[in-house]
Amino acid sequence: MKKIDIAQIKAGALISKPQPVTVPIKFNGEDAEFSTFIKPYSYATTVAKLRAFGEQKEALAGILAASICDEEGNLQFTEDEVRKNFSHDLAEAIWNQVVNVNALGKTSTSQKKPNSSVKSPSQREKASKKSKNSRSQKSKSGQSTSENTEALTSVEE
Repeated sequence: MKKIDIAQIKAGALISKPQPVTVPIKFNGEDAEFSTFIKPYSYATTVAKLRAFGEQKEALAGILAASICDEEGNLQFTEDEVRKNFSHDLAEAIWNQVVNVNALGKTSTSQKKPNSSVKSPSQREKASKKSKNSRSQKSKSGQSTSENTEALTSVEE
């Protein structure tokens, strides 16, 4: 595992660089797009979210204002400009880019196993047949336990 020190943190080693994005939008009824940069979440984004919460305002304008920047990371909009000048569609399109840059919709490269509590009808039927072959016993402590007479090593799909 790589180690970092305080000097690296003070130098901003953990702050990600702005990411270029292309935002697809509709303009005058036509497909359009514009290019900008999204600053990955930072302390400023957290402050914007907390401030909005404290002022009982929605947080989206603050998050967008703290995220949309130029190549050097200079912010391009204030919260008020976002609130006044962004349509719902524009805010949503940029929000989608913010989510992508910050990997808020993280996906695993490995396939997830299905939730064992969610079974197909055929799996439920097989489980039901196997449960008929189970019996209850008392453990040494006197508590009831179940014992299957058939071994089940994996869920059949």
